[in-house]
Amino acid sequence: MINTKNSLKEEFKEVIYNSCKAMGLDDLPSRLISVLQSETKEISLGELAEITGYSLSTLSPIIRGMEDINMVKRFKKPRSRKVYVLMDKDIISLFKELQKKRYDQSTKPALKKLSTIIEKYKDMEDYQDELEIIKDYNSQVQAIAEESKKFIESLEKKRDFLMK
Repeated sequence: MINTKNSLKEEFKEVIYNSCKAMGLDDLPSRLISVLQSETKEISLGELAEITGYSLSTLSPIIRGMEDINMVKRFKKPRSRKVYVLMDKDIISLFKELQKKRYDQSTKPALKKLSTIIEKYKDMEDYQDELEIIKDYNSQVQAIAEESKKFIESLEKKRDFLMK
């Protein structure tokens, strides 16, 4: 007889893993998210290491980073030395946080640097052709930034609506 509960969980984990990979996440965070999203309760870091095949020393900083952006909660149970992890099942907030991280780490710094470059070279005749390319690129990044902000806001509104 097929253990449908495990196959259901494995199929669900595969969907999550593939979605995370398609969003540009590396293997480890994708694996962690797929495991944690499919768990019905907290899981120890030791179990997580066993399931994912990664060492505790490799998992710990990733889990800490996930905790920093409120994706997971890390805690110890009374009279236990084990560290447990629980992931909030709010996938909308997860996508929102990932989008905010992309914006903060890529789009925002790019806009700042492009603005500095444009200002620095705007009056130099020798660079006007290259500057036009940079200005065009800057305009496109600004459009992406505006749409990213709208997307983040719409995810927040959708989450608030669904949580009522």
